[in-house]
Amino acid sequence: MLGQGRETADAMKGHAQESKDKTGNYLSEKTDQAKDKKDQTGSYLSDKTDQAKHKAGETAQYSKDRAQESKDQTGGFLSEKTGQAKEKASGAAQSAQESKDHTGSYISDKAGQAKDKAGETADYTKERAQESKDQTGGFLSEKANQAKDMAGQTAGATKEKAGATAQWAGDTANAGKEKTGGVLQATGEQVRNIAMGAADAVKNTLGMGGNNEDTTKNKD
Repeated sequence: MLGQGRETADAMKGHAQESKDKTGNYLSEKTDQAKDKKDQTGSYLSDKTDQAKHKAGETAQYSKDRAQESKDQTGGFLSEKTGQAKEKASGAAQSAQESKDHTGSYISDKAGQAKDKAGETADYTKERAQESKDQTGGFLSEKANQAKDMAGQTAGATKEKAGATAQWAGDTANAGKEKTGGVLQATGEQVRNIAMGAADAVKNTLGMGGNNEDTTKNKD
């Protein structure tokens, strides 16, 4: 029994050792494979990293070149547009100056013409005013002389009529007191007619009357 137990134990021990060896070999093999895989992966990653760096460098250089070209083109475009804008502004300023000169000359000409016209109008108005003044003065002087002559004539006629009326009144007064009222009334009418005749004569002389002189004479 003891012998069989030892054999079994030895067998189990040998089996365990064999299993251990196999496991160790398997693990060693897998470890080596893992190392190889790791090395391959590291090499792959290193290659890809180098490729990415190279690609990034190319991209950066390309971007830099394109940026420089764009900058140059933009600078040239802006410079060209700035030159065109300057030329356009200069042309506009010159046109504005020419327009200003033409406008100033036109206004100056019109102002001179207006000044000359105003001077001519002022001289014409002054001459017409003087002529009108002279004509008015002559007319008034003539009418004043006519009125003066007519007034003298009227005063003489009035004096004669007044004397005749006074004589007639004196003669009539002697006719009697009963006729005094009628005589005085008639005398008043005669005096009024004489006064109206004198007034009408003055109006006719000044051009203000009508045919009142004939009417006055008929009343007399």
